[in-house]
Amino acid sequence: MIVRCVSNKGEFLSSYEYEFEKNKKKIGRFGSSADTQYNEVKVGREYLVMGIIVFRTYQGFLLDDDGFISVLPCQLFEILDNKIDHKWYFRMVDKEEEIYPYIQSIFGYYELCLDKNSYYNLIVEQEETSMQIYFRRKIELEKTLSE
Repeated sequence: MIVRCVSNKGEFLSSYEYEFEKNKKKIGRFGSSADTQYNEVKVGREYLVMGIIVFRTYQGFLLDDDGFISVLPCQLFEILDNKIDHKWYFRMVDKEEEIYPYIQSIFGYYELCLDKNSYYNLIVEQEETSMQIYFRRKIELEKTLSE
């Protein structure tokens, strides 16, 4: 899936908030306020989505910009190509896992779904091995897309 960033500001997400959460200073369902800046991405830039993370209150795209891997609300993007890799996997997050209930399920490349610690290692710890796997899978997917 290829997406383009349409906004990197929390204020943009305000229109997607539930009515009772439209207070600009309050942290809403996306874990941000209207003042939040998503400087990890640049407006107008295209991104290859490497996974979809289903949080308790929204879905986020797993992607990277200039080597920095992050998960951002999908509402910040427009979808340019909605095809996903036929090799993607799906995983429900067990209630005993540290990331539950904040994360409900994960779609994405094999290792992201196979290893129960993969999301935490990749996003929170920024573990080198997890990042290498991410970029190796990204290169493979880019090759597939260019064929």
